[in-house]
Amino acid sequence: MTARHWGEQAAKQEGVLLGLLTAAGYAFFTLLPDSHSLMVAWPWVLLWQAALGVPLLWFLQVLAYQRRVQPLGNGFDGVVLLLLLALAISGTLSAFPNQARWYGWALLGGIAVLYPLGAWLRTPERRWQIVRFQGYLTALVILVSLGLWVGTTIAPAIFATPQGFTPHLNVDTLELRNWAPFGHQNYVAGYLLLALPLVGLLAIEAEGTQPWGRSRRFWMAVLLLGLVTLYTTFSRGGGLGLLAMVIPLGVGWIWHYRRLRRSWWGFLALAGLAVVALANERLRRSLVALFQGGQGSELAYRWITSIVGWRMGAAHPLSGNGLGSVPLWYQHYRPGWAGREAEWIYQLHSTPVQLWAELGLWGMAVFFLGVGLLVYWGMRYRRWWLSLEQREQRLAIALYLALWGYGVLSLTDFQLDNVGIGGLFLIELTLLTTLIRTGQGQTPPERLRVRWALSLVGVGLGIILVMVGWLTPIHRAWASSSEGFLALLETPPDWNRFTEKLFHAQELAPWEPYYPLQLGWNYGQRGMMADNPEARTNLLRTAMVQFEKGIELSPYSEFAYSNLAWLYWRDGNFGAAAQTFAKAAQLVPAKRGNFLGLGLALIGENQLQLATQALTLEVLRYPLFITSPAWRVAPLAPFYQPVLTAVTERYRQLAQDIASDRPSGAYVHQVLTLLRWWQGELPLDNNPLTAWLQPLANPKEAASNAPATLQIFLKAWDDPNRRRDLLASIWSGSPEQLEQIVRSMAGQPTPLAWLRSAAPAVAITYTRAGFGVNSRHIDGPQPTDFFIAIDNLPMVTLFASLWPDSYFVPELDQALEGDRRRLLAAVDQIP
Repeated sequence: MTARHWGEQAAKQEGVLLGLLTAAGYAFFTLLPDSHSLMVAWPWVLLWQAALGVPLLWFLQVLAYQRRVQPLGNGFDGVVLLLLLALAISGTLSAFPNQARWYGWALLGGIAVLYPLGAWLRTPERRWQIVRFQGYLTALVILVSLGLWVGTTIAPAIFATPQGFTPHLNVDTLELRNWAPFGHQNYVAGYLLLALPLVGLLAIEAEGTQPWGRSRRFWMAVLLLGLVTLYTTFSRGGGLGLLAMVIPLGVGWIWHYRRLRRSWWGFLALAGLAVVALANERLRRSLVALFQGGQGSELAYRWITSIVGWRMGAAHPLSGNGLGSVPLWYQHYRPGWAGREAEWIYQLHSTPVQLWAELGLWGMAVFFLGVGLLVYWGMRYRRWWLSLEQREQRLAIALYLALWGYGVLSLTDFQLDNVGIGGLFLIELTLLTTLIRTGQGQTPPERLRVRWALSLVGVGLGIILVMVGWLTPIHRAWASSSEGFLALLETPPDWNRFTEKLFHAQELAPWEPYYPLQLGWNYGQRGMMADNPEARTNLLRTAMVQFEKGIELSPYSEFAYSNLAWLYWRDGNFGAAAQTFAKAAQLVPAKRGNFLGLGLALIGENQLQLATQALTLEVLRYPLFITSPAWRVAPLAPFYQPVLTAVTERYRQLAQDIASDRPSGAYVHQVLTLLRWWQGELPLDNNPLTAWLQPLANPKEAASNAPATLQIFLKAWDDPNRRRDLLASIWSGSPEQLEQIVRSMAGQPTPLAWLRSAAPAVAITYTRAGFGVNSRHIDGPQPTDFFIAIDNLPMVTLFASLWPDSYFVPELDQALEGDRRRLLAAVDQIP
C-alpha cells in the first residue's frame, strides 16, 4: 500500500474534511460582525444550523471508520451523558417543546465536536497546531474588533460631538462600548478571557529564531492589543474575570520564581493586569455598590434576572422548562417591584441560573459535576501534569487559567450559545481532557464490531434525517417571512406580498409566536391608518385574531396583551379590553399605559369607582401624567380631581413610610413636592427644586440661584417680543412645537397657570426596542405600541428635569403591589 493511500485512509478515519468544515464554521461565526444577532436572521440562521450540524456528521464518520469513540475520560463523559439526559427530560416535558428541540439540536452539535476532536488531538504536535490556529484567529478577532469599533462607533461619535475628540469615554453609553465582532461588549470580553491565556502561552514558547509571525514580539503585541480590546469593552464581567486570573497567576509566579530577580518583573506585569481590570469604571462602581450592601442600578438588572431564573427552576425543578424557554416564561416570573428594569430578555445573564431555569436539577448537576471534576483534577495534578513535557504543562496551566477567568465571568452572563465563545470553550475543554488522559497514559478503548459500529452510525444518520425533516419547514417559514418583511421595505410597500408570505410562514411553523404577533401588529398599524371604515374594521379584526393566536403560543407576553387590549378598546369591546389590560398589567405592572387603558375600558363598562382606582395607579407610577392636557377633556376630565387628590394623599403616606435618605424616599418626596406645587401649595424650603418651582408660580420671585434654562424661560415670559428667539436658544424640539408653545403663552397670568390650562399637548409613541432579538427573529420591523401617550409638551421638554426618573423605584412598586392586586382581583370578578 502506497504512502498516499495510507494518507487517504487516515484522513477518512479521522474525518479530516468534516473537521476542517467544522473549523471553518467556527472561524466564520467568530469573525462575522454581529454574528450573535445574525444567527437569528435569514439566511444566516441556515448557515448557523449547518455549522452546528457538521460536527454530528464528523462524529459519525469517525465512528464508522475507527469503530470506536475516544472518550473524554476521567469522569467527563459522565457529565456529557448527564447533559444528554437533561436535554431529553426537559425537552419532553417542556411547555414549549418545539423551542427545546430547536436549541437542543444546536447543543447536540456542540457536544458532538468533543469526541472526534479529542481523537484527532492525540499527539503533542497536533495539540500545538490547534493552539497556534487559535492564536492567529484571536489576532484576527482583535484586529476586526478594534477596526470596527473605531470605524463604526468611535469615529462617528467624535465627528458628531461639537467639541470633537475627548480622551474620556462615557462608559455608561452602551453604544460607545466595543461590541465587535460578536455584537455585545460582554461577548467580546468573554471570548478574550478564553483566548488571551493561549496567546500568552504562545509568547512564552516562541523562540528567537522563528519568523516574525511566530516570534515572541508578535505574540506579545497580540496580547497587549487584546488587553486594550478587553478594556474598550468596559465589561464588568470581563474586568472581574481578568482580576480573577491575576490572583492565581500572581501567587503561582511568585512561588515559582521566589528566589529569582525576575520574579519582581513578573509581579509588576501582573500588577499591571490588575490595574487594567480595576481601570474599568463600571466594575469599580459595581464593587462599591456590592460592598455597601445595596443593589444600585449597576446590580439591579442581574438581581432581577437571577430572581426570575430561580423562580423558573423552582417551578419545575425535576425537569426544567426546556432550552429556549426563557423569553417565553420570563415575564410570568418577573417580580412586580422590578419597575421597567430588565423588562424582557432572552437569557438570564448567569450560566448557573440559566441551567437551573432551563434544565432544573439536572442542569445544576451538570454544572457542579463539571466544575467539581475540573477542580478535582487540578488538585490531583501530580497524577498527570508531572508526566507531560514542559510545553504541555504550560498549556495545561493556560487552559485552567482561561477556564477559571471565564468561569468567573459566566456567573454574570450566559454566552455559550454564541458560536465563537462556545466553540472556543469546547476546544479548550477538549484540550484539557486530552492532556489529563495523556498524562496518565490512558489508551483508547477497544474497537467495536463492524456490525455494532455501523448500526450506531445508521441510528445516528436516521436521527439526523428526522431532524432535517423537522427543520426544513422551519427554515422555509423563515425564508418566506424574510421575503415578506422585505416587501414592506419596497416603495410603495407590497402589502399583498407581505401578507401572503407571512401567512405561509405561519402555516409552515404554526408553533412560532413571532409570525402571528408581527401579523397582528402590522394589520393593526395599517388598520389605524386606513381611511375607508369598512377596510379599517376588517384590518383591525384580523389584527385582533392574530394577536389572539400569538397569545395562545406565547401566553406571557405583555406586548401581545397590551396591544390587543387597545384594539379591543378601539373596537368598543370594553369588557374584553378590561380583562386583557388586566393581564398586561399583571405581567408588567409598571409599564406605562396599561393601567390607563384599564381605566378607560372600565369607564366604558361604567365601572367608575374601579376606573378611578386604575387611573390613580397609572398616575402613582407616572406622576408626570397628571399634567397632561388629556385631563382637560372627556373621558378623563371628570376623574381629574379625584385622581389628583388620591395620588397626593398616597404620596403623603409614602413619604412617611419610606425614609428620605433612601433613593426611593428621595423620589417620593420630590414627587410630593411637585404635586403640591401643581395644586398651588408653594414649597418653602431652600432646595434646588424650590429654585425651579417658586418662579414658575410667581415670576416676580425669581431666585438668584435659578438654573440657566429657567432664567432664559423667565426672560422669555417677561418679554413677549423676544419670546420666540429666547426660547429657541433652549429648545431642542421641532420648530412647529416651539411655535405652539409661543402661541399658547399669550395672555396667561403665570407660568404655572399656563402649564395647567393652556400648555400644548404632545403625542408620544413607544417603540418595543429589542423585540426581534428577544423573539429570536430579527428579520421583521420593531413594533411600536398602539398606546399613544398624551403629555404636556413643555413639561416633557423645558421642565423635564423637574421630575425624577421613575424607571426603577423598587420600594414604590412594592408599596403599590397590594393596591394593584386588589384592583386586578376586582376586575376579574366583573361579569
